[in-house]
Amino acid sequence: MEQFYNISGIISVILLAIALIIGISKYNLLSKNEKWYIYYIIFISLIEFLSYTITFFEIIGLKSRLYPIYITGEFFVVTGIFIKKLNLSKYSYIITGLVSLFFLTADRVFIKYGYNNDYSKAISNLIIISLIGYSLIQDIKNVESKSSFQLIDKTLFLYFTVSIFIFMLQHQLIKFPLEYFSAIWVINNLMLWVLYSLFIKTFLQLKK
Repeated sequence: MEQFYNISGIISVILLAIALIIGISKYNLLSKNEKWYIYYIIFISLIEFLSYTITFFEIIGLKSRLYPIYITGEFFVVTGIFIKKLNLSKYSYIITGLVSLFFLTADRVFIKYGYNNDYSKAISNLIIISLIGYSLIQDIKNVESKSSFQLIDKTLFLYFTVSIFIFMLQHQLIKFPLEYFSAIWVINNLMLWVLYSLFIKTFLQLKK
């Protein structure tokens, strides 16, 4: 199982890299709102690059700070996608920006209360799920304006829903045999396969 976990992780990174390359090549074909999907791919790619770099050079201090940066950036970019999609007020960016800053610093500010970044991840995902869910409901009501990224939105909704449990349970799973821990992260990687594959498919279908 551990070997399959490693292989599934490598494949997900390869699919992400392909999605990044194709997405950037199709950047000019996207509407202003849809370009936020590219920003998401770029950010996740940057986090993956930093993660592998930090692990390779064994920079322990930076590795501990990468998780809150990941939560913060992911939250801001994903909420940005749906703020644009739902045509919400520009003040929404200020709100999400402030919430993002909270996620970036909460583990240090509230450390004496036992707060950790897994709580930030859970809160972040709940807000994202609510926003995506509302967007999908609006898409159902407005059948005429079907987006080519709607399937990606549904997959994002599923991914963030499942990842709440994965990230919240990861510390408890460390106490179990490595096979259990690996199995949970294999599920996460398989979902990423689907998500990145859909990005690739959607980008390839874009035409002038």
